[in-house]
Amino acid sequence: MIVWGTFSARQRHHHGATRRRRRGFTLIEAALTTAITGIAFVAIMELFSACTQQNRIGANMTTAMLLAGHVQETMAGLQFNDPVLGKATFGPEVGQTLSSYDDIDDFDGQNLNPPIDALRRRIPELSQFTQNVIVMPIYPTQLSSNSDPAAPAIPKTAYTGAARVTVRILYRVKTTDAPVEIYRTSWIRVDQ
Repeated sequence: MIVWGTFSARQRHHHGATRRRRRGFTLIEAALTTAITGIAFVAIMELFSACTQQNRIGANMTTAMLLAGHVQETMAGLQFNDPVLGKATFGPEVGQTLSSYDDIDDFDGQNLNPPIDALRRRIPELSQFTQNVIVMPIYPTQLSSNSDPAAPAIPKTAYTGAARVTVRILYRVKTTDAPVEIYRTSWIRVDQ
């Protein structure tokens, strides 16, 4: 026969102890929860840091491509040889400045810092970037000729009828840092 609501002292103690055990976590469970939460938090912070760094690298790469494009646009309308002196000189002629460059070889060896836009205006807010321009004569039938500016196989003063223009974009975080190349592009110009 079952009597409802009647428990012995032992049953009441056992029933109350079970109820108390189910009310909270043990110290080990709390410690494990804290450790798992801490590890997850550290992993999320590392992921956040890595994403921030990748965003910065992506933004710098986009800016570098834009700055290289500015040099290419600036040089697109220029003649292959100097309009006055013709093939006689390579590099800027005496007295020429950035605003008066009138042929592509005038830009050879230029380190433009702050960089310039397509209209040759300086961009001081991007002074951590430098546009380095190299113009090398090449043979029109051998586009890969004269590919090492440090040891040119064709002297810069030789007229070949074609030139490779290389623009390197250098970047430095602080003004005291050494600039590091982050982007490079080149194109061929042929005398017409």
